Amino acid sequence: MDSRGNLYGTTSQGGRYVCYAGCGTVFKLAPIPPDFGDQWHETILYNFMKDAGGNGPGGGVVLDKSGNLYGTTVYGGSPQCGCGVVYKLSPQPDGTWQYAVLHTFVGSDGAQPDANLTIGPDGNLYGTTATGGTGGAGVVFQIQLTQSER
Repeated sequence: MDSRGNLYGTTSQGGRYVCYAGCGTVFKLAPIPPDFGDQWHETILYNFMKDAGGNGPGGGVVLDKSGNLYGTTVYGGSPQCGCGVVYKLSPQPDGTWQYAVLHTFVGSDGAQPDANLTIGPDGNLYGTTATGGTGGAGVVFQIQLTQSER
């Protein structure tokens, strides 16, 4: 939740593009003023596609102090394994959101990140994968963000 009371989340399926049952979305729910009851306005911030950008987010998103959102997808990314990605969505001055892949999993470094990320006190991202890595049982990973990525 941001300082304005907006909630952010993901859907693992649905959205504009077709993967298996849809590629998934990142959305924002904004509270509608109390005069209208307990209602929310939904805005789709990003529609995942079946490509190197990843699809099928399994976890939610985390919000940093600058208003950027970070998350993972279970599928897509590397054409060799489709092992998922770590992504960032940045709010733009015109109200749109810019999508960027921060890391593409290739199997040996983990696969299928299917849980929420955590932002550490150092400003870096931490997470887990369900499979991949040595022995195939998953990994704990860190994504070190540069100042320009935060």
